[in-house]
Amino acid sequence: MSQNSPTPSAEEAREMLARAEGIGTSATSAASWPAAMVFNSLAILGSMLMIGFHIVAHTGYGAALLAVTVGIWAAINATIWPLMQRTTKTGFTKRFLTSLFAYMGLYAVALLVGAFAFPNGSLAYYITAAVVLAVVGLAAAFRELRA
Repeated sequence: MSQNSPTPSAEEAREMLARAEGIGTSATSAASWPAAMVFNSLAILGSMLMIGFHIVAHTGYGAALLAVTVGIWAAINATIWPLMQRTTKTGFTKRFLTSLFAYMGLYAVALLVGAFAFPNGSLAYYITAAVVLAVVGLAAAFRELRA
C-alpha cells in the first residue's frame, strides 16, 4: 500500500485480500491434525487393547489394570489434543463428537461381546475386533482431514 493515499488502490486491495485468504487457508488446513491424531491414537489404543484382552483372558492377569490404564490414556488423549487447537474447521464439534461417540460405542460393544461370548478368549475375535476398531478410528481421522 502506498504511503500517500489513506485507502488502498484496487490492485493493492486485491493483493491484501489474497494474502489474507492465504493466511486463513493455512490456519484452517493445519487445524484438522490434532483431531486426526486423537482418532489415530484411539485406533492404535483400541486395537492394542483388544489383543491385550485376549492375552488377559488366557492368563487371568492384569485385566483390571489393563482396562483402567488404557481407558485413562484414551480419555486424556481425547480431551487434551482438541484443547491444543487454536482454529477449527466449520462443523468440527459435530464431526468430532459424532466420530468419538461412534468409536466409543463400537468399542463398548466389542468389549461386551468379547467378555460374554468369549470368556476364555478367542484370538480370531479379538484380532477381528482390533482391525474393525483400527479401521473406524482411521476413517474418523481421514474424515477430519478431508473436511
